[in-house]
Amino acid sequence: MTRPDHHDRPGAVSDLRALQTPAGPTRTAAPAELVEWVTRHAHRLAALGPRADLEAPLDDLEPLRALVGDARVVALGENSHQIREFGQLRHRALRFLVERLGFTVYAMEYGAAEGRPVDAWIQGGPGDIDDLLAPGHRPVAGGGQERRLRGLGQPVECRDTLRWLRRHDAGATHPVRFLGCDIPMAGGSLAPVLEPVAAYLDTVDPGALRWLRTALDISGAVEGGTVMVPAFARLDLDPAEQDRLTTALARLAGRFADLRETYVDRAGRAAYETALSDVRAAVTTDRAQRAMAEALAGAPDSLGFVARERYLADTLLEFLERSRPGTRVVLVGHNAHIQRSANQGEGPLAPATMGHLLARELGADYVPVALTGNGGETVENVPDRDHPLGMRWGRAATPEAVPDSVEALFAGVTDRPALVDARALRRHARALRCPEPVRTRLDTTFIEIPALEAFDGVVCVPDTTVSADMAEE
Repeated sequence: MTRPDHHDRPGAVSDLRALQTPAGPTRTAAPAELVEWVTRHAHRLAALGPRADLEAPLDDLEPLRALVGDARVVALGENSHQIREFGQLRHRALRFLVERLGFTVYAMEYGAAEGRPVDAWIQGGPGDIDDLLAPGHRPVAGGGQERRLRGLGQPVECRDTLRWLRRHDAGATHPVRFLGCDIPMAGGSLAPVLEPVAAYLDTVDPGALRWLRTALDISGAVEGGTVMVPAFARLDLDPAEQDRLTTALARLAGRFADLRETYVDRAGRAAYETALSDVRAAVTTDRAQRAMAEALAGAPDSLGFVARERYLADTLLEFLERSRPGTRVVLVGHNAHIQRSANQGEGPLAPATMGHLLARELGADYVPVALTGNGGETVENVPDRDHPLGMRWGRAATPEAVPDSVEALFAGVTDRPALVDARALRRHARALRCPEPVRTRLDTTFIEIPALEAFDGVVCVPDTTVSADMAEE
């Protein structure tokens, strides 16, 4: 039987970039006054690249001290995943924030459930971090069977940072903990969260397992290493079957809410809160997969993408509520997640981002710092139904900065990575009544965003390269 091709459906798209509203630059050149200000006031940081010494002294990062202040959460972004220099820069920034400012938690745009064994490893547990995080095929249990799904993992630069954390914690009075904040496999599979919940329910409430098994059976038929695989598969999945999955998860979530005290009495509060977080992650993953499938079908609902952003933010906020006073978090994720500003209500981007939700709750205790670049190469992501990840990751030349982008303001800084206090730059721009940048780069495109309001700091790398993992492919 020939599989129906969703591209033949009216309105269907093969590339999510087609959903963004096309808009040309609003200016023919970046404001000279702002380019001059950035050139004079940007703090030059240590060089990066294949020969960078990540254990070198950190004095060049001292400007972070004033930028961060007493904030409880500092977010370090990237405009594209899998970039070597962004990983290296965040490694050095993490060292600075831990060694000189006393930060105690390293949180990532990484599955909350998958993050627990990473935290155990950092604290001295057995095994090797490559077995947990290196790109490749991962065993995923579900429905009583074990399968292997190809996943993106985390690039070698990230794994090197975690190795440093393990060495640091081995002799630290106050070890740094690791926290994953995201839905499982970035939305590709429900199994990483439902399997632990199954073990929990087997102890506290075996009667609820019927809904969990239904959810595992249906979701397992469409799972993959990223959200793109189930999103493509859902285009051909019977709507009634999708609704049966959603209903099963809703019944499961309702059971957890109704029997909270019973569950806590039977297995303790900590176990209940962990299992509840996993159930919420499964519910959110279902919504994220639906939202992506709707976008691929040509009917994007940006509000549907808020579900993942909400889970990312709430996971961190709930962790802070449970933590001792003085807990300070370094949070890493894509610029599009950590930005403080909201997006427009239409298009494929979630209007409320993780950073926007964190800023509403934490105020000045949340400081987002964007990482971007001019020149070199970057990663291009193209949805591909026939790829094991539902997406082809390729190398591409970094596009030239458009005149109304924040990247264009770094035209006079081409020798080394440069850090700018976006708050000071914004005050300068408004004092002179200069037009502020309204775009920033996302992979190989530019998206509309009030960059100087979205971030407290911006680091621009003059020449980026893809991760060593991708370079080997």
